[in-house]
Amino acid sequence: MAFSPTERKARYQAIQEMMKRDHLQALLLIGDTNVGPDFYGDFRYMVDNRIIFYRQVALIFAESEPVLFAGSPIQRQAAERRSSVKDCRFSDNFVVDIAKLLKERGVSAGRVGVNFEVLPVFWHNYLRQELSRIEWIETHKQIMDIRFRHTEEEANIFRKGGPLADGGYEAVLNLIRPGVSEFEIASAIEDYARARGAEQHFTLIGSGKFILGDRDSLPLPYSPSSRRIETGDSVVMEITPCYEGYWTQLVRTVNVGRPNHDLEKLQKICCGAIRKGLEVFGPGKTVKQVVLAMEAYVTGAGYLLKPPLGHLCGVDLIEARVSPQNEMVLQLGMAVIIHPTVFTPDGENSFFCGETYLVTKDRYERLHKTGDELLTV
Repeated sequence: MAFSPTERKARYQAIQEMMKRDHLQALLLIGDTNVGPDFYGDFRYMVDNRIIFYRQVALIFAESEPVLFAGSPIQRQAAERRSSVKDCRFSDNFVVDIAKLLKERGVSAGRVGVNFEVLPVFWHNYLRQELSRIEWIETHKQIMDIRFRHTEEEANIFRKGGPLADGGYEAVLNLIRPGVSEFEIASAIEDYARARGAEQHFTLIGSGKFILGDRDSLPLPYSPSSRRIETGDSVVMEITPCYEGYWTQLVRTVNVGRPNHDLEKLQKICCGAIRKGLEVFGPGKTVKQVVLAMEAYVTGAGYLLKPPLGHLCGVDLIEARVSPQNEMVLQLGMAVIIHPTVFTPDGENSFFCGETYLVTKDRYERLHKTGDELLTV
C-alpha cells in the first residue's frame, strides 16, 4: 500500500514493544469495512491492508511471525501482495482458525490482547471455551497511543488527501444549480477524488432554505438523497476523501441563485472561531485549549458553540473528538478536522464549516487551498 518497508517495520517494532511491556503472548486485531470511530483502525494501521468486504483478522505473536486471515481467496491474494503481513491465509470460519493457530503457536495460556469493542460475543465465548487458560486483555488504548505518534510518511499522505477534497468542491461549484439532485452533487465530488486515487469517500449533504427561527430549515448533512435543488436553497457538504487509508475533510456551504445574508452572519462567526482556535493550535497545546479559544470568541459575539466541533483523523475518520473535555496534547503529524458549529442565541438555527489542519513544528499547516467564503452559485 502507501508505506515504505521502514515505516512498516517501525510500526511492527512499536507493537512488539507494547506487547513485551504488557506481557502479551499474542495480539488479536479485527478489521472491518465500516467508516468508523477510532477502534476500526487498529488492524489497518498495523497490517496496512484495505478490507473490501466483511472482516479480516491478524494475529501478532511475541515469538513468531504474524498471520492474516481473509474471508475470500481474492482478498487473501490481495493481502499477500499489498499488506505488511507475508503469511496470508483464507478462512471461512475466523474464530475456529484463530483458536487453532493460537494452539499451534503454543499460546494456550497467558495474556492475549484484543479490542472488546470489535470482538463479537460469540467469538469471545468460543475462545474462552477453547483456550480457557488465556487471559484476554483490552489493548486498544495502548495501540491508539502508538497511532497518534504520526510520522512524516503519514503527514505526506494527509497532504495528498487535502487537494482531493478541494477538487471535489471546485467540481460541484460548476454543477450546482436548480434541478440538480443531491445524488448528482455527491457523484461530482466523489468522481474527482476517485479518479485521482481516493480509495473511498464519505459524503454528506444537506439542502434546503435557511430561515431564521425555523428549526427545520437547511437540515444537517446526511446521506445524499434524490431531492432536487431549488432557487434560494443552500447546500452544505461534508467532503471527505480517504487516500491510502487516511482521511481528510472539507466542510462548505453554497447558496443557490441568491445570497442568504442571515447565513452569512453565522458563517463569519464560524470562520472567526476557527481563526481564534488556530491562535493557540500547535504542538504542546491541548485540544481543550483550542476549543476554549473558539468558545470564548463565539459567546463573546453573542452566539452559542455546540458539538460537533471536529475530530482528529487518521486511519479512522474519528480517532478522537474535538471537545472541551479532550485534554489530549497535540503532537507533530496529528491531523485535526476543525468544524465548529455556531448556533443563534435562541438555539434554533446553526451553521458549521471547516477543514483539516496538520500539526507541524511551525504550529500548523492548512491542508486545503479552498477559501472560506460563503459563495453563491
